Amino acid sequence: MALTKVQDGGLNLTDAGMPAGSVLQVLSATTNGTVNTTSTSFVTSGVSQAITPSSTSNKILCIVSIPSWYLAGNEAWVTIYRGSSALSGTATYGIMHQNVTSTYAPSTGQILDSPNTTSATTYTVYFRTSNGDSTYISYVSYGYLTLTLMEIAG
Repeated sequence: MALTKVQDGGLNLTDAGMPAGSVLQVLSATTNGTVNTTSTSFVTSGVSQAITPSSTSNKILCIVSIPSWYLAGNEAWVTIYRGSSALSGTATYGIMHQNVTSTYAPSTGQILDSPNTTSATTYTVYFRTSNGDSTYISYVSYGYLTLTLMEIAG
């Protein structure tokens, strides 16, 4: 039988002692109701979460989970903002796109961010429609829109 010997200092399980790629913290935010818009510009979904990275070299994995889509019009887009900046890099397209009038299957999008800070940083899910018709990204009866943030050791 193999034995593990712990040195006098114990185990270093602090953030600094974790290898690159380790998940250091996980936070999430969820809607408490239906989320919809008729805006052709990105608007907030009301779902946001703050996270405070422990090192400037760490990354934040942002995951948005949509339980269902309903589009009265042609197309819809979803993106994630850090503060007032879209992480997708454009004001037109996001990290997720839907062009089926309605689908009740869940979908998930993600983006890896390098905020380069140890200050509290807020991420928010934004979405828009293509032509001003109603777009829903969360119906209470089909589940809740969720934003999950994971700090990854750099």
